[in-house]
Amino acid sequence: MTRVKFNTDLRRLRLGLAENHLLAREVESELQDRYRRELDALVEVEAANLIEQVYGRQFAQDVRPYLRQPQPLSSQQLRAILAAPQQGVVLDSLQLSPQQQAQAKALVLIHWQFPGGPERQLDLLQLYQGDNVQGQVELQQGNLQYLAEAVRQRAWRDFLWHQLQHQQGFSEAEMAGLRQLVRDKLVRHQYLHQLGLHSDFHHETPSLRALARQVSDADAEAYYQRHRQQFQNVTRVEAAHIRLADQATADRVHAELQQGLDFSEAVQRHSTAASKNLTPPGDLGEIRADTEGLDFLRKTALLQKTGTTSLPMWIDGAFEIVQVRAREDRQLPLSDPSVRYEVNQAVAKEQLTRQFQARVDALLAGARVEGL
Repeated sequence: MTRVKFNTDLRRLRLGLAENHLLAREVESELQDRYRRELDALVEVEAANLIEQVYGRQFAQDVRPYLRQPQPLSSQQLRAILAAPQQGVVLDSLQLSPQQQAQAKALVLIHWQFPGGPERQLDLLQLYQGDNVQGQVELQQGNLQYLAEAVRQRAWRDFLWHQLQHQQGFSEAEMAGLRQLVRDKLVRHQYLHQLGLHSDFHHETPSLRALARQVSDADAEAYYQRHRQQFQNVTRVEAAHIRLADQATADRVHAELQQGLDFSEAVQRHSTAASKNLTPPGDLGEIRADTEGLDFLRKTALLQKTGTTSLPMWIDGAFEIVQVRAREDRQLPLSDPSVRYEVNQAVAKEQLTRQFQARVDALLAGARVEGL
């Protein structure tokens, strides 16, 4: 692992591995189907990626000479075997019927045999069930290009394991241990997703939703006061712009600004807009957020902080560089529904994080861990 995580404290690394294993053993059975169904496929991909990170250059080799008897298959045939039924109620369009599974298992896609190893074969059922949701969709749609790449990846992953055993001398137990380390990490990752601790801020999980509903006014107020700047909206800005005809000129002028050229001087030298003759040069005037019908140029100015200069932007047929010289913000109150929602979500996440860490700490305290 230290070959992948450079400058890693060994004790912290071992402690993390121990935590992952204890937690995975405890919570894997609690994973919902959506988080469990891809686990086996993820383990194979992640474990192979880890081997490649460590031994990639040593193992680099074209595996195509070892592949034999590829089965020709048309897109229509692939769809006919894997496609979801068109009639009746389908609870899971990716779940194959017993008949489909039998057909897919009977279709051997390819054989291979690496030096000193047994002959292996890959059937369509193995490929399909070992893929993630996105991959299964591609296969159901008859994507032959995806199929070919998926087959190549499976053969390559098998070759990595073969080399790990025959070139590096890993035993079966050591290879199983490597897979377990990766599985433990992924179970932790999926469990955190299920809790709502690895998800998009606005994606609610049942655990997060339940806690968010119970956030007290006092806890919400305390969080709000600690993060007041997060809950401000711009009311007005004062800005100026430089209009330029092409990308090359815009990039050159932007570079000059970064090197210290005064913005007003740059406007007078280079801008093609009539506003170069205003005072200050390039003036866009006061731009208020509540003004209806603002053009895109002025809307971009409302997104900038005071004293910042934008990158060149293509707006309405020209390149524009915008500088904001003044900005006023309005503090949104905690009573605003959108603010209270975000605060409750954030507080709930903090509470969930503490609960999760307490569970990990309890598992570690109750276990006998040697070698730390």
